[in-house]
Amino acid sequence: MKQHKLWLTLLTTAAVGVGGVAAAAPWRVGQASQTPVHAVNAAVQPADNNLPNAPQITAKAAFLWEANSGTVLYAKDAEQRLPIASMTKVATLGVIYQALADGQITMDTPVTVSDYAASMGGSQAFLDAGSTYTVKDLVQSIVVASANDSCVALAEHIAGNVPNFVEKMNQFARDAGATNTNFVNCTGLPATGAYSCARDMALMYQVIMRSPHYGDFNHVWLYDLTHPSGRVTGLTNTNKLIRSYPNCLGGKTGFTNEAGHCITVAARANDLLPIAVIIGAPDSKTRFNESRELLDYATENFRNQLLVDRTIPIKTVKAKNAVIDEVTLYPQQDFYFLTAQGADAGVTIATEIPDVITAPLGADTDCGKIYVMQDGQVLSEITAVPNLPVPAASYWQTVQKIVERSNLT
Repeated sequence: MKQHKLWLTLLTTAAVGVGGVAAAAPWRVGQASQTPVHAVNAAVQPADNNLPNAPQITAKAAFLWEANSGTVLYAKDAEQRLPIASMTKVATLGVIYQALADGQITMDTPVTVSDYAASMGGSQAFLDAGSTYTVKDLVQSIVVASANDSCVALAEHIAGNVPNFVEKMNQFARDAGATNTNFVNCTGLPATGAYSCARDMALMYQVIMRSPHYGDFNHVWLYDLTHPSGRVTGLTNTNKLIRSYPNCLGGKTGFTNEAGHCITVAARANDLLPIAVIIGAPDSKTRFNESRELLDYATENFRNQLLVDRTIPIKTVKAKNAVIDEVTLYPQQDFYFLTAQGADAGVTIATEIPDVITAPLGADTDCGKIYVMQDGQVLSEITAVPNLPVPAASYWQTVQKIVERSNLT
């Protein structure tokens, strides 16, 4: 257990630089949300099977990431550039979800399907060229049935054409911290120059999980798509784990002869948020079995401790030149620390917060620091912020407060 705990501590610190901090910002990279986005340092990924009970993975590449803490739990050739087939649609959905967040489209927006979109091979929803579908229809068919025709229809609607949309996909990948990824289409159909890696897939998948629309269709197993003509197409989810794995949050599968059988899948167990990636499994059964083994490995061998909770106040301080006398400060973000089951985190919390702060204060004004410490080293520095904006008092408000205090004395 000592060896297990030691490795865990080193990796948690080095992999994300600050332990595991959950940023408070919208779903897109760089804005505030409840699910963190962490960059993973490839130099500190574990060697294959170097921990007790680590699964034996036969696929070409694999990656297991605990997203709340930003900790790498398993890696096998996780930086290797490989074809990823329909897992490409993780980035496709990322751009679509961003268009929804920006108000460029809504779920009710009508989209007319071009001849080119309707001509896509592989997995498809069998859309009628020239017919109009809602964004909701098309997104659901992508999430559930990996529909290539729906991807192209939405790409053309959002960006004017597929090449422009693919530029947005590559920007999405860069923003997510993916450094070994390049997209050349929005479907994942075989194409020269298209690749990603297991690590990058986990990073990109975590980003789309923060979209408010992420969970809309992930657990739909079977549904009928009714076309404008009245024709009905039955669609089945390609991710069998939504039926067979408890607490599965969804995933994206992929298969071509070149890529083999692939999957990126996430689950939740208490405060653990493992994301498992398999690339190049020899068959579908292996893909699902080995991704399940990775998720089990995370949930059975590790635990997360929420050491700093942004919903719990850290200190109440006096407010100078403000419309109110006191301000309650909260951590700006959560801090999760991952350890082996039964291991002690061995960390302490220290604060550096003044007793008096001066208005005006915004909701994100830096009012002090919270430090997570281990062995005298700072693992994370978290900002203390007000629970609400505090404007400065006007001249007459200040005078009134002085008079009120005088009357009290």
